[in-house]
Amino acid sequence: MRKIGFKVKSMDSARIQVLAVAAVVLAVSSESNAQTPDWPNPVAEQVVPYLSTGLLQGPMLGRPAATSMRVWIRTEEAMDFEIRYSTRLPLSAGSPSIRGKTLADDDHTGVVDLKGLKPYTRYYYGVVLKGHLADTRVTHTDSWPSFRTLPDSSTTHDPVNNPDGLYNLSFSMCVGASQDPKRSGGQYSDPPAWTTLHRKFGDEAMFHIMNGDYTYEEKRDGTLAGIRNNYKLYIDRSAGMNRVMRHMPWLMMFDDHEVHDNLFGAGQVGFKKKNSRHINRDTQLKVWQEYAGWANPKTPQRGKLFFGTATVKRGGNIIESPDLDFSTLNPKQISTILIGKKQRPTDARSASKNAGTYGLVKVLDKHRLQVTPRFVEDETIDFSIGTHHFYDYKLGNCHFFVIDTRGERSQFNVKNLHDPQTFLLGETQRNWLVDGIKKSDADLFFIVSSVGVVVPHSGFHVRPDAGDRSKGDGFPGFVHERELVLGELDKIDKPIMFFTGDVHASVSAQITDNIWEFMVSPFSSNGHPIGTLGNMPYTGWYNAEGRWARIKWVGSGPNNVHYSRLHRTFFAIVRVNNVFSSPRPDGEGPGYQFIPYPHPQVIVTWYDGYTGRHVYSETVSPLDLETEPKK
Repeated sequence: MRKIGFKVKSMDSARIQVLAVAAVVLAVSSESNAQTPDWPNPVAEQVVPYLSTGLLQGPMLGRPAATSMRVWIRTEEAMDFEIRYSTRLPLSAGSPSIRGKTLADDDHTGVVDLKGLKPYTRYYYGVVLKGHLADTRVTHTDSWPSFRTLPDSSTTHDPVNNPDGLYNLSFSMCVGASQDPKRSGGQYSDPPAWTTLHRKFGDEAMFHIMNGDYTYEEKRDGTLAGIRNNYKLYIDRSAGMNRVMRHMPWLMMFDDHEVHDNLFGAGQVGFKKKNSRHINRDTQLKVWQEYAGWANPKTPQRGKLFFGTATVKRGGNIIESPDLDFSTLNPKQISTILIGKKQRPTDARSASKNAGTYGLVKVLDKHRLQVTPRFVEDETIDFSIGTHHFYDYKLGNCHFFVIDTRGERSQFNVKNLHDPQTFLLGETQRNWLVDGIKKSDADLFFIVSSVGVVVPHSGFHVRPDAGDRSKGDGFPGFVHERELVLGELDKIDKPIMFFTGDVHASVSAQITDNIWEFMVSPFSSNGHPIGTLGNMPYTGWYNAEGRWARIKWVGSGPNNVHYSRLHRTFFAIVRVNNVFSSPRPDGEGPGYQFIPYPHPQVIVTWYDGYTGRHVYSETVSPLDLETEPKK
C-alpha cells in the first residue's frame, strides 16, 4: 500500500512539539481540577444541602448600614446558629463569625447583627447549623449569597472638592407582591419581577423597600399558626424573592393585606364594631415583626407588643393582670389597646360588648392599667397593647420617613371625606412626621406611605356602578388630615417625595412646587383600571378632593378591560446623584476625585416587571425650587 505523507518544515515541527507539551499540561491541569472541584463542593462536605441542617427559611438581609447588616433565618426548632462572613471566598471555620439563637416564642426565627464592617464593601456570608455550613444558594448554579454595605462619608471623601463626603444612593421600591392568581389577583406564584429586579439591578440597588402588601390572605385563620403559615408559604413559593432577599437588604412597612384587608379603627379610642377586623391588629403585627419588621431600624417610639387576659367590671376602667409586668411599659411607645380578639378568625363576630379600641390613661402599678373608655359589662377579656411601627432612617443628605397608614387610623366617613374628626396617621404620628422633617438638616426627603396622597382608591374595579370616589383607603379619604400635613410640608423649601402604593397602578404626580407623589405598584398583582384611580387623566391636571395636582404619567389600564386582565407590573429604581467622579488632577497619578453637584438630583425610574425595560422617569432637584437670580 502506498504511504501518503507530507514534509514538515523545522518551524512546523517545533510548533507541534510545543502544542503537544501544552496538551499534556492541560490534561494534567484538567485532571487536577477534576480531583479538587471549585468551592463549594457538597461531595467534600464544604457545604451540606439546605434542609439537612434544620434551616427552613432564609437567610434574609435587613437593617442596612455602612458598618453593619442584619441576617434573619428560621429553623425547624429552636437552636443555636452561626453566621460566617468574609470579603472573600471560601468561607471556613477561620472566617469571622457571630452566633445567634432562633426562639420558639418567635416561631423559631432569629436574627444577628454583623458589626464592624467596612463601608461600601461586598461581604460573602453563610449559615452554620449543627457544625455544618448550609448551601444557601437558591439553586446550585447561583452565585454564593453576598451583600454590599452602604456607603458613608468616607466612601467618596475628597478634601478639596467633597469635604462633607456626599455620596450617591440607589434603591429599589415595590408594592403589591401577591402570589395567588385565583383569590388575591396575583399573576404568578413566583412573580417574574423578582427575577427581573435581581438580574438587571441586583448589583446597583443598595437596598430594597417593600412598601406594603408583601403577603395576601391565603393561610390565615385568625390564629398565630395560620398567620405564620401565610408568610412561610410566600417565602417557600418564590425562588425569585428568596434570591433578592439573600443578596439585597430590605426595609419594610405593612399595608392592609399583611394585617387585614381595609383595616380601620385601630387608632380611634372608643371605636367599637362587632364585625370589625381592627381588634386583630396586634396578633397580625406580632407575626409581621417575626417575618418582616425585624428588618427595620430600631426607633425610640417602638416597644414590645403585650398580650394578656384580665377580669373587668362594668363601669370600671382598670385592666389588672397578675401575669404581666406593666412597670416596663413606656407610655410614649403605646399606640392603643385592643380588646376582644380571642383568636377569632377574620370577620368573625365578637361576642363581647367590651370589644373595641381603648386608650391608655396611666400605668397604675406593676399589674394594673387605667384605660378609657369604661367597660360596659363584667367579663374576662383578652387584650393587646399596641406600639408605634413608623420609623425614620437618615443616609447622608437623604432622610427617609416610613409611616404607618393602617395601624393607627380612625374609621373613615364615606359621606364626608373632609370630616375633621377622621384621621389616617393620628396626632402622635403626624407631629412626629412634620416635626422630624422640619428639624432635619437633610437636603432630600422621602416619605414612604403605603397609600396614596392625591391618588384615590375607589372600588370601581369591582363595582363600577358605585362610582370612582375614594373608598377611604388613602389620604383622599382623610382630606382634613392630608391638608394639615401638606400645608406644613409645603412651607419647607426642600424636595419632599411621597412613595406610595395600595392602588394597583403607577403614577407620577406633582402636588406642589416641592412635594411629589410617586406611586409604584403593582409588583405582581393584577392592575386596576383608571376608574379605580378616580378616572384621573393619564397626563394633565387633576382635582384631588379640592387640591389640584399635575399628573405627569399614569401606568394603568382603561375601564373597558376587566382588572383580572390587566397584567402590567412595575417596580422603581430611585437614584440620588450627589457627586460625580473624575480622574485625579494632572500630575497626581491614577485614581478619582469626587465632585459634588451644587444641586443633587433624584431620578425615579419605573421599570416593567417582566422585561426590565424603562417605562417612565421623573427627575427632582432643589434647583426647581429656586427663583431666577436678580441682576
